Amino acid sequence: MILHLISAFPPLSQTFVLREIQQLRSQGWNTVIGPLRPLHRTPRARGFEDLESCTIPVRWISFDLLAGLLFLLLSRPRESWRCLRIISVSPGQPVGFLKMLYTLMSAMRVAWRVRNANVELVRAHFLHTEALAARFIGLLLGIPYSVTVYTVFVELPETVIRDIVSHAAFLVADTHQTERFLMSFGIEPDRIHVAHNSVSMEEFPLRMPEKATDSPIVLGVGRLDPKKGFDVLISACSILRERGVQFRCVIVGEGAEREKLLTMRARLKLENYVDMVGELSFADVKPWYYKAAVFAMPSVVTSEGQTDGLPTVVIEAMASGLPIVGTRTGGIPEAVRDRSNGFLVPANDPESLADSIQILLEQEDLRERFGTESRRIAKMEFDLTRKGEALSDLLRQHLSSAFDPSFVSVERQIV
Repeated sequence: MILHLISAFPPLSQTFVLREIQQLRSQGWNTVIGPLRPLHRTPRARGFEDLESCTIPVRWISFDLLAGLLFLLLSRPRESWRCLRIISVSPGQPVGFLKMLYTLMSAMRVAWRVRNANVELVRAHFLHTEALAARFIGLLLGIPYSVTVYTVFVELPETVIRDIVSHAAFLVADTHQTERFLMSFGIEPDRIHVAHNSVSMEEFPLRMPEKATDSPIVLGVGRLDPKKGFDVLISACSILRERGVQFRCVIVGEGAEREKLLTMRARLKLENYVDMVGELSFADVKPWYYKAAVFAMPSVVTSEGQTDGLPTVVIEAMASGLPIVGTRTGGIPEAVRDRSNGFLVPANDPESLADSIQILLEQEDLRERFGTESRRIAKMEFDLTRKGEALSDLLRQHLSSAFDPSFVSVERQIV
């Protein structure tokens, strides 16, 4: 059995993780999902009801939490002390320390629930609290763990990161950028396996020929966070309007930057050019991919060093046959090949972003050629079925009995 650790279940922002788990289950992997906290204010994803039966229920405070603490502190005092030592590196940062302490308590709760379930591997999605919890469970129960890394920006203290990655059985890098990041910690290359974020191509039908429209749509999708660079996209829209380019920009997403972006839109008098439609489910976002003419991913590197990895929405836009205009940040250049399926532009450069968008808006043949290549790349390199097969091969190298072709589930024993 494989224990997948995620922050909460089922979060709208991590549907790509849930789809990967579904894919592995369909290939015969016996699975249990361990959320570290309740969903709380995080928007709920739809379409993952099949995973509820193998997900451990979670509350902020519960009998499981108290039982796990008592059981492991009494039965595994040495291992519990080692866990406490890991988080003791930042007592001068009370918020970070308290977060890691709660992660330890959550890990003990999950460990107590799966202690008799024959878990052979703990998989942590994200090098964050999930990875820290995997390290704790690995210590408490003597189970190997792996971590999938999606970004090079990590909030945990460096000493904690080094401890996590150095003790992992193996590591999965979402991009070659994250692969290099892991190697910077001295991790041997043969312990790192690159497996790109992927989508199910079956969910993306072939694009039909475009219908003529006076205002072709430039689409942007993502959380309204500073690293997404939507302020740069709005500035580019102002430039396009001044040039007399016909377009309509649609930004799908919600987040802390919303009021700032709305104020910016009003200041630039772009209310008739830029629509901010809020957060949508995958089922509601998908039609926008097929209405759009161009997909824009204007990601930036923030002053704190935050940056995108390889956003799922870029792969979804490619699978739908859209040309992409993206920035040379994070893992975006690993999917967007300049002048092949789109354009790559410098980050924080609205002029260059506007130039590339304008070229695509004014050249239908180029849009079609780039869009066809986008879909081909998505199918060959970012297809979820292929990723599932690659991960299955990797898991078989490390596990013996967790794989069951007949998929006789024992999940009900622990959830």
